[in-house]
Amino acid sequence: MQGGKKMSIGIIVNSACVLIGGLLGSFFGRLLPVKMRESLYGLFGYCSIIIGIILLQNIKSMPAVTLALILGTIIGEALRIEDQINFASLRLKTLIERITNTAAADNDAYISRFVGLLMLFCTGSTGILGAIGEGVNGDSTVLLTKSVMDIFAAFAFAAHMGPMIACIAIPQFLFFSILFWSAGFIMPLTDPLMIGDFMACGGILAIITGFRICELKDFRVANTLPALFIVIRSVIFGALIAEQLTLKKQALHTGPVFIP
Repeated sequence: MQGGKKMSIGIIVNSACVLIGGLLGSFFGRLLPVKMRESLYGLFGYCSIIIGIILLQNIKSMPAVTLALILGTIIGEALRIEDQINFASLRLKTLIERITNTAAADNDAYISRFVGLLMLFCTGSTGILGAIGEGVNGDSTVLLTKSVMDIFAAFAFAAHMGPMIACIAIPQFLFFSILFWSAGFIMPLTDPLMIGDFMACGGILAIITGFRICELKDFRVANTLPALFIVIRSVIFGALIAEQLTLKKQALHTGPVFIP
């Protein structure tokens, strides 16, 4: 984007859609039958898994993505990222329950679901690349398209879990805004190879998140977040190793033969 940057239209619209969808779902979702609310909640979990599988097709270097996931999870566990998010989410839940005079039966299960949904809305590859892309060229198409999906997803999740879903709009707005304003520094360091592996890494996180939403496997997905940032460096490291191996192979085929 040339000249001074203006605030991202895509981020504002996307966060507003999550907020509106969450509020509408929390107020009008109760009119839906319980079975329908549960079905819609699970449906979007399976959609997350399918989206993750589609994103995996962009992978360019499996070793780089695997290394990023391993190192990212180790760092995330050491920093206890999910525990910190759980603590903040519990405090928010307590505040909202005081305001609305409601309470969930099982705090642990509720917070586990909420953190999974927080990851789904905030850390998807589409949203991250959309925010960075708009920061570079001003094109908000990706985020506007995501907004259409998010408003329905927020409605479905809020119908099942209440007004806390609307609060996801705040961290989503902050995280995407940081990416938007730092895009000028991020994009020059990337290439199509890195973007492909980044999307694949995000796809794996989307699959894990979908498993958690559908209660198939309660993996501590928030602790894998550093992998999204490590994967870029892993691709560079993997490319350097591949280049060195290629040079060694060429040297073996073309270099002189020494007889001991």
